[in-house]
Amino acid sequence: MKKLPPRLFILITIVQLFVITAWAQAGHQHGHEATQDLPARQLIVVITNGWDNLQGRLYVFNKYHGKWVLQFSNAVVVGSKGLGIGDGIIPLTISDAPVKKEGDKKSPAGIFTIGTAFGYANKKDAAWIKNPYVPAFDTLICVDDMRSTNYNRLIDKDSAKTDYNSFEYMHRKDDYYKWGLFINHNSGKVVAGDGSCIFMHIWKNDHEGTDGCTAMKEANILRILRWINAKDKPVLVQFPKVEYEKLRVRYGLPKINFRG
Repeated sequence: MKKLPPRLFILITIVQLFVITAWAQAGHQHGHEATQDLPARQLIVVITNGWDNLQGRLYVFNKYHGKWVLQFSNAVVVGSKGLGIGDGIIPLTISDAPVKKEGDKKSPAGIFTIGTAFGYANKKDAAWIKNPYVPAFDTLICVDDMRSTNYNRLIDKDSAKTDYNSFEYMHRKDDYYKWGLFINHNSGKVVAGDGSCIFMHIWKNDHEGTDGCTAMKEANILRILRWINAKDKPVLVQFPKVEYEKLRVRYGLPKINFRG
């Protein structure tokens, strides 16, 4: 597949930093005490039954005339060890909740902007995606070495500075990353060890968790990619059910019929 110029990766990083900064300035600097609704018009909510559960359900909403309207939902799996509080756009402290760390096999819980889409298709064949898109060519990697200056970033292995000992290829031998989205966890001021390379992608099955991502059937990730639009400031909200209910009113999140 055709390689992208290194400057594109710099641009992607700048765009992600701009988005995260804009969210932080939108009235959420006070973290857990914030009461303002999220300035988003698209919302993905992932709910599990508890911190240790690896199975969950995803709900997709659009905001119309100030109200969240459910578009569709589907089954997902999260980290094989469940969820842990992550680094999102709103700092959260929840008593007795686990905290996401590198290599703990937990998916991040919190409120996150959604970044670059990626996949095995070239850019022309993915022109229908309304988020920025990066083809997962053979040397595209995500660095998970917390000592690297490129920690938690997508880079070209052949042209970027080699200061890492651990990474994962984005063009795998399986179909897990055939289609996906980069979740902006620990992506503003990156903190070494807080977790890296968090995606939405295709699952292996409905009963095996991931290393920290949120995964689902290929048909469902494709449906999300057809729906999502960067212009609508899409956000991922990911929590156990009890914590979601505690935070729902504070951040203007939708009431969910968890049986649906």
